[in-house]
Amino acid sequence: MILAFFAFLLPCVLFSILQYGSLKSLERKTRIEAQDNLRQTLQGVSQRAKSSLENLAVEAMGRLRGADIEAEQLEDIEGHLIRIRDTHPEIDLAFVVVQCPCRKRRFAVFASGAGAHHVSEEYFKTNEDARAILDLFNNASLLKASNQTLHDALFEQSSCGLLQDGADGARAFVFLPLLTADGEGEIGFSGIRVRPGFLTEQLLPHAIREALTDSSAGRTEARPVISAADEAGREVYRGGSGQRPREISLTLSPALRQWKLWIGYPDNTVASLARAQFRQNLILTILGLAVLLTGLALLLRTAVRELKLAQAKGTFVSNVSHELKTPLALIRLFGETLEMGRVNNVEEARDCGRIISRESARLTALINSILDFSRIEAGRRQYQFADSDIGEILHEVLQRYEYQLQNEGFEVSKEIASPLPRTLVDREAMAQAILNLLNNAMKYSGGVKRIAVRAEPRGQNVAIEIADSGIGIARAEQRKIFDKFYRVSTGLVHDTSGTGLGLAIVKHIVEAHRGRIFVDSVPGKGSRFTILLPVDKAEDAGPGEQDIGGSQPGRI
Repeated sequence: MILAFFAFLLPCVLFSILQYGSLKSLERKTRIEAQDNLRQTLQGVSQRAKSSLENLAVEAMGRLRGADIEAEQLEDIEGHLIRIRDTHPEIDLAFVVVQCPCRKRRFAVFASGAGAHHVSEEYFKTNEDARAILDLFNNASLLKASNQTLHDALFEQSSCGLLQDGADGARAFVFLPLLTADGEGEIGFSGIRVRPGFLTEQLLPHAIREALTDSSAGRTEARPVISAADEAGREVYRGGSGQRPREISLTLSPALRQWKLWIGYPDNTVASLARAQFRQNLILTILGLAVLLTGLALLLRTAVRELKLAQAKGTFVSNVSHELKTPLALIRLFGETLEMGRVNNVEEARDCGRIISRESARLTALINSILDFSRIEAGRRQYQFADSDIGEILHEVLQRYEYQLQNEGFEVSKEIASPLPRTLVDREAMAQAILNLLNNAMKYSGGVKRIAVRAEPRGQNVAIEIADSGIGIARAEQRKIFDKFYRVSTGLVHDTSGTGLGLAIVKHIVEAHRGRIFVDSVPGKGSRFTILLPVDKAEDAGPGEQDIGGSQPGRI
């Protein structure tokens, strides 16, 4: 146990402590990683929204060059912008603005749902629409990223009215630069304004769907929900069901900088999901440790049982050696007495012969017990069942054992009912079982040498009882006495010969007859062994030879 503690239990305790700390750290890292993934998903939505708006503007405007715009008449530009609106229903305003101080030419052309109009150079400075679109472009230029080139699109979102459309809410503008022929200078810009419905019905759903598909690594099984809110905080779109997610927020810059994206898991939070994963991992770890500890407990239990069995076998060898030594010594002693002619008369010779015969019988019985047990362990003990009277078997055994009982000074009382129901038994095996019980009663009777033998019908069974008034058996020992090699650990056992096989053999014989054996004992008051043999199942066994191969002695 000490070795197991230091070799296994102590490392398990240390491992459990380290594993718990590791799982807590993993929970924290999982929460941070999940939040980073959510943030990256929002950034992906923002980037896709920007790319989609830029691609729409480039496709619609056709990357107009400044030189071509300057060469055209204003009416031609108006017609070009009207065709753009007709072919792209998602655009509600297209415009071209040229402001080239070096050439002293300024004009603006607008195409909206109300039609197209232009602002010539003489009205350019005073026209409200021209000033409004210039202000929006300048704001977009100020907000552009430091790494943007001259060719990149600019974005702005504004609630300012334009062309007196009276629309509510911030509108999204995309500006494309109009470059000189050599591409090194800028003479103005063109651009579009998209319809609000296009943003919430097409642009955001597509961008969110693609972002959720592309950035699924490292996520939990739950699919996150993304919602978009306008500049007034009103929810304009939600990609999923559940409670309104408020885990991570990010503005839709630069394309829709006044709008905000929210992301989270439906009806849950990242912290609770990480906590659930921590609990799951902790439960798996505990189960793993429980399996290991169970295995250790079973291993220790097996080792203890093997140790006890080895000790029992050692005791058995010692007892058998003693049991063999005593009769052999007596046989040799009286044999030498006869051989050397030291007997004085016939009576003394008869006594020597009687002792030699008795010890030989004792030696034969011991060897037969060991051989019987060996056959039982190997599953080769065979029985010859025949229709028999248990009363007759009891009378034969008591008659055979009468001399030894009287010689030892025992008083035997018999209560054998007549007639008893006939049962199918192996007469020799049942006689051996009864003889073993009588032998036990004699060994452990102590100073009160009384033995009671009883046989009677009991329900559907025949009951055989053998009781003594000896030292008795403690309750804790009563379930073990039928185990092989086991002997009750009392002071008397050291003074009493035995191998620890007698009751194990009795139990096997009784179970081979489909019966049961019980013990009722009180320390200091004696023990009563009861064998119940079934009557109504006797015909199931059938007469003849049977091999009880799988029956092994065990506990009652």
